[in-house]
Amino acid sequence: MVDSREISSQVLSDIFYGKSFDRALLLNKEYSKLDQRDKSLVSLLVLTSLRRNGQIDNVLSHFIKKPLKKNFFIRYLLKISVAQILYLDFPEYSTVHNAVEISKKYKSEKFTNAILRNICKNKKKFIKEIPAIINIPDWIKKDLEKFLEAKDLLEIANQISLEPYIDINIKNENFNQYNWEKILKGKKVFENIIRIKNKSNIEDLPFFQDGKWWVQGISSSLPVFLIKKIFKKNSKNKTVLDVGSAPGGKSFQLIDFGFKVSSIEISKKRIATLNSNLERLKLNTKIINEDFLNIDFKEKFDCILIDAPCSGSGLMQKKPEMLVVKKDISSLVKKQKKMLLKAANLVKDGGYIIYCVCSMLSAEGENQIISFLNNQKCFSSKNHFTDILEFGEVLKSNTFLVTPNSFQKKGGVDGFFIGCLIKNPN
Repeated sequence: MVDSREISSQVLSDIFYGKSFDRALLLNKEYSKLDQRDKSLVSLLVLTSLRRNGQIDNVLSHFIKKPLKKNFFIRYLLKISVAQILYLDFPEYSTVHNAVEISKKYKSEKFTNAILRNICKNKKKFIKEIPAIINIPDWIKKDLEKFLEAKDLLEIANQISLEPYIDINIKNENFNQYNWEKILKGKKVFENIIRIKNKSNIEDLPFFQDGKWWVQGISSSLPVFLIKKIFKKNSKNKTVLDVGSAPGGKSFQLIDFGFKVSSIEISKKRIATLNSNLERLKLNTKIINEDFLNIDFKEKFDCILIDAPCSGSGLMQKKPEMLVVKKDISSLVKKQKKMLLKAANLVKDGGYIIYCVCSMLSAEGENQIISFLNNQKCFSSKNHFTDILEFGEVLKSNTFLVTPNSFQKKGGVDGFFIGCLIKNPN
């Protein structure tokens, strides 16, 4: 059987060549043969290497002055090994030994041994002197520097280098029935959300199969929390269109709060996931498997929740592959703009568009709202964020930005942007 560290290096290589983390694992035949313990090890090694990529590259640059053209695989093996030595505190001898044994297949054992031995000798120096800030890629960092201070960027860099927690959202009808902190071995952090340490098999946790809860990050839950606040007097008679609804977290919240929900999703595969989750949770919604931009609606809605496709720059901690592959967001920005314009014609007078993206980039967040308001004079931006200030800050445009260093004492949150737009009656 292929060593799990070699598999980790293969998976890491595939990610650098454009595959997502999940797809790289799925397509690796050797990974599928591993037991759960070794699969968890592969995930740990790859994700740590991605989260610390900038620091690891800096370390390797002290010893590798030219690109490894022939045995490019060795570079990924070295990255995995440096992650073990510097950031996971694995035993140095076994880490070096394993890497050297693997490198023999590529006739690079002396090269590998020399570099890793030198890194071990300078371990304390590298850990102390190489800052986490260089893990944030320039295409994200340059945008954040426009409105965040250096200390905030460093806090974000330190936060995204850590393994994220898992947030579990408990159904309203079940929340007071049990001691969920004890059952799930976690802490209540907001509303009905219990935060737990990362688990490999979520399905094995208590009451998962009974449909009493679903996994949903705090940041992702905030837009629906705001909708509940906005329509607190009469939620049962209010219609909400959840755009880009799968895998379903926001729709589940909306249904749980008593709204009349329609969930639209363009992807058939994601619709299948949504249906599966709804069945487990014993919840119902009107599902529309169409392109939001092309479908003709005969009705108008009290609220349209747009979870727009985006760069995902707020998910650097959960999906660190974006730290190593630059995204062209121009097509995404155009689509986001079209979605806002479409929603403007579908919301009732006095109704709301809640626009959100799991991104911290201004082009996908605040700039979108400013541009929209400049062209849609019947809309205005409303500050409904007083109850969630612990998760981020209100921007000049009366919109809200969550950054990963927010809520840091309790484990941080995903980066997220939210705008609340009311359609003023003519």
